[in-house]
Amino acid sequence: MLRGDRDKDTICAISTPPGVGGISVIRISGSSAFNFTSKVCRFLPTSPESHRVYFGNLVHASSREPIDEVLVTYFQNGRSFTGEEVVEISCHGSPIICQTILSEFAILGVRPADRGEFTYRSFINGKIDLIQAESVLSLIESQSQQSAKLAIRQLKGVLSNRLEAIEDKMTWILAHAEANIDFSSEGIQVVDDHIVKEKLSVIISELTSLVDTFRLGRVLKDGLSVVLTGLPNVGKSSLLNLFLEDDRAIVTDIPGTTRDVIKGDTSYKGLKFTFVDTAGLRDDTTDLVERIGIQRSYEAQSDSDAVFFIFDASSGLSQEELVILDSLEPSRTYILGNKTDKIAYNIDLSAVKQLMSASKFYQKIQDTDEFFKRRMFFVSALDKNIRDEVFKELVHEFSDLQVSNIVLISNARHFENLSRALENARRSSELVSGGLGFEFLALELKEALIAVQETLGKRFDDQIMDRVFKEFCIGK
Repeated sequence: MLRGDRDKDTICAISTPPGVGGISVIRISGSSAFNFTSKVCRFLPTSPESHRVYFGNLVHASSREPIDEVLVTYFQNGRSFTGEEVVEISCHGSPIICQTILSEFAILGVRPADRGEFTYRSFINGKIDLIQAESVLSLIESQSQQSAKLAIRQLKGVLSNRLEAIEDKMTWILAHAEANIDFSSEGIQVVDDHIVKEKLSVIISELTSLVDTFRLGRVLKDGLSVVLTGLPNVGKSSLLNLFLEDDRAIVTDIPGTTRDVIKGDTSYKGLKFTFVDTAGLRDDTTDLVERIGIQRSYEAQSDSDAVFFIFDASSGLSQEELVILDSLEPSRTYILGNKTDKIAYNIDLSAVKQLMSASKFYQKIQDTDEFFKRRMFFVSALDKNIRDEVFKELVHEFSDLQVSNIVLISNARHFENLSRALENARRSSELVSGGLGFEFLALELKEALIAVQETLGKRFDDQIMDRVFKEFCIGK
């Protein structure tokens, strides 16, 4: 728990990843950070200069025997990441040395930091808001260029600034609504209904635009999940290896080789992709393990962002495959006719369309010409150029996205809170339109305001803090 008197402790932890390395960094934060550090780093001046690096021997506090040669950087109170007095010690990256130094600080009375406690103190001390605190973790965990860009923009306060502007608009309406209520007995109207409706309309529009970005923001943050599905022995595993540029899956001519879900990550144009190879879908297997794998295949499809339905182009689409297609959603589906290297003639796309035309899948396609242009490929797993061709279309809906020019939400907590704020704001507008009075408007809009303030961290409780900081590693 990151609250109570523990907030006043001086804390320390290793801030670099565990293991052997060239250097490790140990961070100490709290009102006595420099005082404790000076007991083991006796080369430090009495009045150190903030943001200056000092070199010398770190020693045992009692025996004064040297432990390591270190660099010590001092950050004075108010000018550090946590907002407190901070000292960072760069030592040689040996786990033994790091643990010896931490033990020395523990003997002196410095408490080991909890998960995310440095970032938590930065939040508590007003250096960052809760959105920025979450973006620190997102930046650390980013696995693509786009997710890193998104995290750094949120760390710089782009989303926070947008929400604070919405908060200001809500506060203005509430203040005038309360004034209208106070002066209603005297027949004085401080603000007209139509002005309130106009301002609510702006709030609703801004909240809607943010909520609608969640799916896109989540994809940029966490990557796109793509499931490869189809009948056994159509080349799913071969295509998985091609897309991942790695021999991840076993490839044989024996149907049912893949019996479980196989995952692998790759990146393209700054986006992360998680490809999932699944067991071939068939009903005639008596193998219990394979049947479990097939069930997991269906589960993976429902959880994915995109589905690659693969069939053997040299054999054509079977009725069994059309039945599988009927269970898929066209907006998430790409169709890949594989093994074109076994075909000595040009494929007739019109014949494929004709075959599919009676299927439920085909009937659900909103624009068939666009679908077959961008969502259907005839490929060979032996052709490495296919990877680029397929990926270009896969990222097509994100191709015009410039993270530097758009405000996105990518965090489930933000989505939940802002969806609630949007719902309350809409009800507020309906109440004004229905002429039910500012008392009812104020009740709904206050709930919307609370949801926005909880997103920013201006209102919080232990549950919110635990939810945010439990994911952090020790040392950050």
